[in-house]
Amino acid sequence: MRAPFEMTDGMVSLRKILESYPVGSEHWNEAQNRFQFVDRLLTECLGWEKPDIAVELTDEMNGRADYALGLPVKAILEAKKEAILFDIPPSSSNIVLRKLQPLIVASKSFKEAIIQVIPYCAMRGAQVAIVCNGPQIAIFQAVTPGFPPLEGECYFFNGFQSYIEHFPLLWKFLSPEGIEGNHANRDLAFHRNPRIPPKGSTVIAEPLKYRYRNDFQENLRSLSSLLLEEIEDNPELKSDFYKECYIGIEANNRHLLLSKSIISARYRRAGELGVAPSALDEITGVDGNGNLQISDPSLLGKMGSRPIVVIGDVGVGKTSFFENLFESLTSTDQANTYFININLGIKATLSRDIKTYILEEVPRILKSKYSIDINTAAFANAIYHKDLVDFDATVNGNLKESNSEQYILERARFLTIKTDQKDMHLQAALGHLSRGRSKQIIMVLDNADQRSFEVQQETFLIAQEFAASRNLSVFVALRPSTFYLSKTTGALSAYQNKVLTISPPPADEVIQKRLIFAVRVAEGKVAPAALQDIRLNLKNVVLFLNATLRSIRTSDSIKQFLSNVTGGNTRSVIELITGFFGSPNVDSKKIVKIEEERGGYRIPLHEFTKHSLLGEYAYFNSQSSLVACNIFDVVGAADPREHFLSSLIVAYLSSNTGVVDNDGFLAGRNIIAELTGHGYVDDQISRALKFLAMKRLIETPYAHYREIQVAEHERSDQMHYRATSVGIYHVRHWAGSFAFLDAMSTDTPIFDEAAREIVCGLASSFSISDRYTKTVAFRDYLKAQWLLSSINVNYFDFISLLGGQENSFLTVSSHIVNRPAHQR
Repeated sequence: MRAPFEMTDGMVSLRKILESYPVGSEHWNEAQNRFQFVDRLLTECLGWEKPDIAVELTDEMNGRADYALGLPVKAILEAKKEAILFDIPPSSSNIVLRKLQPLIVASKSFKEAIIQVIPYCAMRGAQVAIVCNGPQIAIFQAVTPGFPPLEGECYFFNGFQSYIEHFPLLWKFLSPEGIEGNHANRDLAFHRNPRIPPKGSTVIAEPLKYRYRNDFQENLRSLSSLLLEEIEDNPELKSDFYKECYIGIEANNRHLLLSKSIISARYRRAGELGVAPSALDEITGVDGNGNLQISDPSLLGKMGSRPIVVIGDVGVGKTSFFENLFESLTSTDQANTYFININLGIKATLSRDIKTYILEEVPRILKSKYSIDINTAAFANAIYHKDLVDFDATVNGNLKESNSEQYILERARFLTIKTDQKDMHLQAALGHLSRGRSKQIIMVLDNADQRSFEVQQETFLIAQEFAASRNLSVFVALRPSTFYLSKTTGALSAYQNKVLTISPPPADEVIQKRLIFAVRVAEGKVAPAALQDIRLNLKNVVLFLNATLRSIRTSDSIKQFLSNVTGGNTRSVIELITGFFGSPNVDSKKIVKIEEERGGYRIPLHEFTKHSLLGEYAYFNSQSSLVACNIFDVVGAADPREHFLSSLIVAYLSSNTGVVDNDGFLAGRNIIAELTGHGYVDDQISRALKFLAMKRLIETPYAHYREIQVAEHERSDQMHYRATSVGIYHVRHWAGSFAFLDAMSTDTPIFDEAAREIVCGLASSFSISDRYTKTVAFRDYLKAQWLLSSINVNYFDFISLLGGQENSFLTVSSHIVNRPAHQR
């Protein structure tokens, strides 16, 4: 909603209305007052258009609201006749913000109007109430969680002169933009509610302090990075790596906290006309002759006519799939296949433009990988054989008999012109390799979604041009969000796409296979020459690898943690475990020592979660973790009930309570309706939805907020949402544990003074005894706030969450008791 004119135009209109205000208006009845003044104030002065106003709106309690502003209703205005003058006490200043109680006590008519409009607002879910008798208008909060509506403040404009003097404020609150932006409610909440108390981190001298690794940890980290992350890029190990480490798609992951239907419907909305696209690895393979085969009948016979769009979330393993596809060929079949994998991520960023990069990269790959130089004279003679025959029939071709030297020069010039047209020359070269040499060519344009939207569009058009030649199979890998944007507004909108999908493999299996392979490499059992330049002793890293592998293999709780907090992002789980090696927040030296002396050591879950929460930092903050989110934070109004808002949203989405669509998504308006019923206001809920979507605890069909930028004026209630495994793990397991509450205690505003004093007093301490005392105080504070909130829903119970993680506290308290006094 937007006013059709500017604020200054509205002020001019108001002055004209008041200048022509007739004598005797004080005798108007309510209907006449509405017709003669209130209607004109709204439409001519404040910019409301009639479709956005509902009048005489009835509700289930037989209430009848004079004006309902906004769609959905944001504010209710109750009009009175001018004769009902609000006899309020004079103000000592010109400020229009007044406390309601003195006005209610002083004016019976004002109190009656206030009490009349509040139920109308409650029945419509409107947060703002307005009463107006013509020359007087009051704006106040009708609904505020935890506060009686009659004990707040209001903006009171007393007399027409006040309208003129404070018209910018009146416009800010009551124009369509003001009502849509909820400015009146926000400003009143700011004045009404106490300030959000400071977080415990404010008393820490260096809240963003790094914990630096010692030499032992640094050595461990460097070697683990080599063995777990960089190993797949080592050409000497690549073949063995994919044979031993690649895992195909397994939608039924028993450790994921998502339903099977949601996992299988992950990419349904990316398909054409609501039909779920096929999973790439289920229909893609290699036949007995080593040729790429796609078994989907809709794609058979069309290979090369159009590029195939491969959709997969970030980090699911799109690159690994294609690398494995080639590595799975026999050596003979590999010799008959040219696999051209072009990474448009890091390498392409330095190029002038994407087309130039691709035109230079393809010949480079052919030359370095297959010893084919398409720019040599011999190759040019071969691919342009027919053109050279035609050349010999031209005038310059006749020089062959009369002037052989000139003929050679002209022929060379002819070929030079051909090879200088890089795009046409490359297409001719690929055609010669495909048809002339009977080679299978597979081109993958990978990581285009790491580049700008414009680059992605150009990439697809280039892929279309290559595929149209029918000389090769072309794949373009995209995320669902970038595919959605391109399909609706970009280059893909002009084509009927062939779409395949890649889903994430089980995270625990991915990391277990990587760890096994890393141990074999470190022990010299796989390509020992690949590590010949490393002069460091690999003994410690082998011990740590074995302890980590054993811990994951034998612990369902660790498997569940890794599978869910990484949200199906294979890259994320690898980075998480790599960071765990040598983490400054993990006593890796102790783990190696125990493993060396006793063997069979199993690293407990809390060691993994501690690293996941803190990363390289000493204390939790918004930057310290790539997977954890402080769901207890309060960022809007000073409402302690907001500690539980994020949990309630995720729990509601993951329950069977709401009405979801076939893909498990729930409309934002339904979420808001559910939570306003428990005392939260629209602003709080909308802000929480955006925050959770950005942090990956919930998702929209195409990753809005996190990957697709959403304009401020876009309403969150128009989106659809579903819970992710990241969010579900937070609210069912993680948020009640000692490690999580310990980390969040210093990052959460605490409204109880006694609890805040304990947490702030111990905020900077690393002593396990102090941390235990601080965390227990924080847990008990949250428990008390939950009981005070009186929220009773069947899909979330904070007390049960704490009870389920009681053992994590008992473990710490037992550890403290058994430690020597000087170490507590």
